[in-house]
Order: sequence, then C-alpha cells, then structure tokens
Amino acid sequence: MERRGAAAGGDVCMCQTVFPAHANHRGELSAGQLLKWMDATACLAAEKHAGVSCVTASMDDIQFEEAARVGQIITINAKVNRAFKTSMEVGIKVTVQDVLTNVEKNVCVAYATYVAKPVGAGKIELEPVKLLSTEDHLEHSLAIERRRIRLGYEQVFQNLMQESNKEGDYCDTFEEEDAVSTDLTHVQSIELVQPPHANHHGNTFGGQIMAWMETVASISASRLCHSYPILKSVNMFKFWGPSVVGDRLVFNAVVNNTFQNSVEVGVRVDAYNCEEWIKDQARHINSAFLIFNTVNDKGELLTFPRIKPTTKDDMRRYHGAIARKRIRLARKCMLSTKEDKPSDAWERSNQAYVSYSNIAALTRLAAKPGWEITSTLDDIKIWTHEEGNMLSLKVEMQVKIPSHLAFSLLSDFTFRQEWDKHVLTCEVLQAVNEDEKIYHVTSPPMTVHKPRDFVILVSQRQPCEPSEPYMVAVKSVTLMSVPPSSEYCRSEILCAGFQIYSDSNSSCTVCYFNQVTSGAMPYLAANLTGSSKSIEDTALECIKFLELKGSKY
Repeated sequence: MERRGAAAGGDVCMCQTVFPAHANHRGELSAGQLLKWMDATACLAAEKHAGVSCVTASMDDIQFEEAARVGQIITINAKVNRAFKTSMEVGIKVTVQDVLTNVEKNVCVAYATYVAKPVGAGKIELEPVKLLSTEDHLEHSLAIERRRIRLGYEQVFQNLMQESNKEGDYCDTFEEEDAVSTDLTHVQSIELVQPPHANHHGNTFGGQIMAWMETVASISASRLCHSYPILKSVNMFKFWGPSVVGDRLVFNAVVNNTFQNSVEVGVRVDAYNCEEWIKDQARHINSAFLIFNTVNDKGELLTFPRIKPTTKDDMRRYHGAIARKRIRLARKCMLSTKEDKPSDAWERSNQAYVSYSNIAALTRLAAKPGWEITSTLDDIKIWTHEEGNMLSLKVEMQVKIPSHLAFSLLSDFTFRQEWDKHVLTCEVLQAVNEDEKIYHVTSPPMTVHKPRDFVILVSQRQPCEPSEPYMVAVKSVTLMSVPPSSEYCRSEILCAGFQIYSDSNSSCTVCYFNQVTSGAMPYLAANLTGSSKSIEDTALECIKFLELKGSKY
C-alpha cells in the first residue's frame, strides 16, 4: 500500500473574468460554465494533496446566492478539508467581485468528494491533511459529519418514500385545467465525447458533464414555464462510473414536480461505447436533480403550472421530488437554534441535519478565538467568551479516569442529576439511534417561580483520530408530542456540551461549553462577580462523580 499526500493539503485559487462567451442571454455567468470551473479548481486541489490523478465522485447540494455578470471577476477557492483512505472532501467557495465598485459577494459554497486514482494495480492510502489554522481544524472536524450525511442520504430518502406510500400523503388530484403532462417536459440530448471534453487522465471531464446536464435541464424547465429558467440549486451530483473519449452520452431530463415558484428537473446520464451503442446496453454514469425558478421583467418570481404525472414512473418521481424538498428544507434549518417546523421535529427527513447542526455548533463554539480565563481553582478553570450580545462559558476539568469512560458517563444524561443540582429529572423521550437521544429535563426555578423544563437533543461522537476529542453536543429541539406545560417554564439551550481529550491511559481533560441564554445570565453573573461559587461547585461534583464511577469499571 502506497501512502500519498502533500504535507499541507491542497489549496488552489482560480480567478476568471466573465466574458460574453461564458454568459447566458441575460448577461449572467452560465451556471454550467461555473460548475465546470468549480470542478476543475476542486480537482486541482485534490490532486495537489494526493500527488496523483483524482476523479470526481460527487458534489453536494449547491445553493446559488448571487449571479455574476459579464465583466465581473469570479474567484474560486478550493481546499482539501479532510482525507479519508482513498477519498477527500474538498471545500469550494465562490465569490464575485465588481471591478468598478470593488464590492465582493458570495456566489455559493460547495463540498465535493474526489477519489485518488491509483497508478496500475497498486492501492493508495492518502496522508492526513496538515492543519495549519483554526479554520482548518474546524472544517476537518465537520468533514466527518458531512460524510455521515452523504452516506446516510439514500436511506433517509427511502424512508421518506416509504412513509409517503404508507400514509397516502400527496394524494393530489391531477385534473386541474392548467396541469401540464410530464411527457411535454421530457428532453433528450446526445453528446459525443471529444478530446477537448476529456480531462488529463482520459475520462470525460466531470464539470463538462455537469454543464451538459444543466443545459438539458434548463430546456426541460423552459417547456413548462415558457420563459428562461434560472438555476437556483442542485441536489447533489453523483458520479456512478466513468466515460471516455468516443463515448456517446445520452441525457434525459424531465420535470418531476413544481412547488409554486420553483420546479425540480431530474436528469439521468447514460454512456455507450460503439459496441454498447449498437446493442443498446447503457451504462448509468450520473444523476442529479436541479431546481429552477423564473422571474418577470421586474424581477418578481413567477408561478409554475402544476404538472400531471401520467405513468407509475412519473408518480414515483413526483413523490421523490417532495421527499427531496423536505430534505432540502431540513438542510436550510440545520443552522437555526432549534427546530420549529409544524410537524414533529425529529422526523426522518431532518434528523441527520439537526444532528449535524448540533455537533457543528459545539465544534464552532469550542474553536472560537478569544476565550479569556476568569477563574482557576485546583483542577478547574473557567473561561468566558464575548461576541456581540452573546456570552459563552467554558469549564475545563482535569479528571483521573480514561477519556472513553468519561465520555460514556457524560453522554448518558440520566446520570446528570447525580452530580448537577440544576437537574431535577431527566427522562429519555426517544432513542433515535445509537448516537442520538432526545431527553425531557426539568430544573429548579431561576428568575421565575416555576421550575423550568427543556426538550433537548444529545448527540455523541467518538474520535476518528487520536488527536480528536470525544464529543457530547446538546441543543433544544421542538417535539409536537411534548408541548409546553403550565407546570413548567419551557426554556432553551442554544448550544452546549462536552469535549473530552485523552491525556493518558488514566486521565483526561473534560471541557464543558454553554452558549448562555438570557435566563441564565443572572446565575453566570453571580459566579463571575464572586457572589456565588455554583459553577465551581458543580464542576467539583462532576469530577467526583466521574472518578467515583470510573473506579468501578
């Protein structure tokens, strides 16, 4: 096994002026052209790290925030965030700058996966990325969470499809007068792969395939709206196999569903060599779902007509588009402080994204620069961090038990009331999976006369590398099955949790973080001014609990 990889990882920047040849009829940079540039830049970053040729495996969902116009400058920054055994996650950031005003705006952020292509029959194992900055460490930590989402996406989608079949949701009638048959939106295009379409290792350039897909999808959407559709987002490009110079690529696009001001178009790509072409033996090499909207002369969004599925396959795609929209909405919500959808917050469509949000929020909080130490007592240090109106707390504890035992004890919140006097009861509401549980917690009153209660998600993660910490992340969620009660004052945890670092085989450092809410401010203020020692007392009880329990294992 050959280990390959540059010490500092791939970091590539590409700047390009938008010329008329790159633009569409509106004078804006073609989305297909942008996708080609993004793929090329990210591939260069991957190959800079790997030291060998790399191929595109997938590109995650992309949301386009801003359009670039002719004469403006596009800047694409790509960097390897994390290397796995043979694949890498590459982060891509695209900005546009107006040369006259010097104003710079974000176009999109994307994450792509590239696979190192071995030379001959040998196997390649990539070197870890060397982390040089706080941002590097943050993206490296979050890359593993994004990988979990990628690997679990298909299962989430299938679960939603099964739910729609069981519950009989989406039993819409398609007899509306303005409903358009999906057959009328079907578009097929055939491209012969020429040498200019191939990358430097003989395969069809992934970005070129993306650009062709955008073109055929745009034509399909235009048949429905009779206007010029604008690509707003892409629901993951996934490459199932390669194609080479001389292959015929057949692109089939059709509108799957419409949602008031947007339309989803599905595109399937099949490849044929000469022999396969004669025998009609296709190789499925790529699929993606592209979301468009369209505007009038005043820039106002136009409404799309409803579509009418005519076959069982049409109906499957119709329901699939609804499932993907639910997943996209969950993805948009994942950075909010708590889930507030009208349905049960922990439904299958968003659990992976809420979990990602939970872990990501704790990782970002811990990585913030500017923590200031405010108190030191034996094995306990207290730090605070101020950012605008937000105050955060960090309590660092030295504990004489192995890190894995501390993780096991702290991740089970039913133990919490044994050492934390601020917890009266703790009940498991739902064991979502082996890494996530939802709890109902009650606490004594603080600034009000009623006791408080919380509905919280606890996400736990074990380290993938020895230098990484164990993590227990906590945030409030909303469950329709557990509404606020008149008996309690429903309270909220924005972001809290533990990071546990191994110091030796018999000791560890436990760091507790909490982004303080307004209700807890008086409690924290009393501790910081010295009129209360509640934080230190709770930390001492935590250490005592961990060491006592740990001694029994």
